[in-house]
Amino acid sequence: MLKTCALTILATAALACGGAGDDPAAALVGRWELHDDQTGELESIYDFAADGDFAYREYGEGAESNRGTYETDGGLLLLEGTDDEGSHLTGEVTYFADSERLILGALLPDGEVDGPVGRWSGSVRVESGGEVELDAESTYELASDGSATITSRGDGDSQTREATWVEEAGEIVVSFESSGITVNIHMVLIEGSALGSPVYQRAEE
Repeated sequence: MLKTCALTILATAALACGGAGDDPAAALVGRWELHDDQTGELESIYDFAADGDFAYREYGEGAESNRGTYETDGGLLLLEGTDDEGSHLTGEVTYFADSERLILGALLPDGEVDGPVGRWSGSVRVESGGEVELDAESTYELASDGSATITSRGDGDSQTREATWVEEAGEIVVSFESSGITVNIHMVLIEGSALGSPVYQRAEE
């Protein structure tokens, strides 16, 4: 779970906020489902219990599942668990959660924002078996003229990329060139609160 989650977060430049209300941890409690946008098939679920336990399960070929405990520290979600092979995993990731949606690795406003325009920053750290697998930070600055700057740090290296962004089919799409290939990052905007994907939906009780 933590490995898969971390790769998703890195792709969208991790950061998020705690949920609505005075107790962001309370917004996490429940079952969350991720469905394929085209087929509607269930891809994965998270279960966060009020007693601090969590479980994760994927569906389909190569599916993973694991479970453990979680806690929150401000807007940071701390996860500790065991994967299918018995490896000990830990993760630290900021998050957004409200009554309907959960985004692990959603970008959080860094100062004032106007829609998507503004500065968004984030980080994620994952360890497996005592080894650091991912430790990354990134900042997205989206300008009103459609230009963007992405600053990222990972594995001790820092990099700045010039990019562009557009609003397309209800998503914010940030594009940049990497090794001759155009990379398009699709994110959902939650007005004034978060940018990111994938978006888990709260399951009906």
